[in-house]
Amino acid sequence: MRMFIQTKCPLLLKSLLVCAVTLTTACNQQSYNSPEGYDLNKPQKMELGKVLNEISGITYYQENNALLAISDSKEKVFEINVDKRKLKDFTDRVIGPQNDIEDVARVDSIIYLLSSKGRIYTVPMKKRNDSSAIRSYDFSSDEKNDFETLYYDPGVSGLVMLCKTCAFDKSEDVHSAFRFDLATNTFDSTALYTIDDKAVNKVLKDDNAKFKPSAAAIHPVNKRLYILSSAGNLLVVADNKGQPIEAYHLNPDEFPQAEGIAFAPNGDMYISNEGKQGKPTLLLFPYHENKKN
Repeated sequence: MRMFIQTKCPLLLKSLLVCAVTLTTACNQQSYNSPEGYDLNKPQKMELGKVLNEISGITYYQENNALLAISDSKEKVFEINVDKRKLKDFTDRVIGPQNDIEDVARVDSIIYLLSSKGRIYTVPMKKRNDSSAIRSYDFSSDEKNDFETLYYDPGVSGLVMLCKTCAFDKSEDVHSAFRFDLATNTFDSTALYTIDDKAVNKVLKDDNAKFKPSAAAIHPVNKRLYILSSAGNLLVVADNKGQPIEAYHLNPDEFPQAEGIAFAPNGDMYISNEGKQGKPTLLLFPYHENKKN
């Protein structure tokens, strides 16, 4: 009996170790569901420089196959060249650091910057290094408003900024969106739409999910609105009135603090992460139309 125990135990121990390794590997390789056309489990990753440690917004710059990016603590706009994987200044220091710039959009020859309090700055492309050419437009004087999301919607001929938390919303579970008219450079006085957390939780089938919009962009092919929530690690796909259609949990290892989203004209999706855990990153997800995930 003693010999049996001595010879069998090592085999049993070895089997247990193999099982433990297998289970650990399976946990580390957990698969996350993806919107049609993408595989969120297989990003092409680019590490960004320290200067973009607080990258808070991106927009696609088609002429150079690049992204324009802003960072919370910086006073300029940056250009990320996707092909060359290089970063350079796109503007001089044109915005003061106290303005807390949270998102960026570009429409034709104008760059638009959004501050957390709802102020929009216009930066002409041809005079992007001339601070005297910049204009600003205030949405509200209420200091309790907090915006992180700005995107262009050609369907409403304007920009749309989406509340993270705003004083005029009925609760923290409701997020209003307001249009900025590009023809008049004025804000609409009433909300374009609202998103209720309950609607997000319903399509996600998770009543405990946290939704705080941190970035958004309209898909150039399917025309749906893609909304990131850094809090809760979510990607929500909605119609252009903000009604959630689909929602996905994001892997926190790949999306530690996702606060920027942009699309190339062919549907390739870019998502940027602040350097919450290590270096800031830019993730590319190639678009494959009609691909089911």
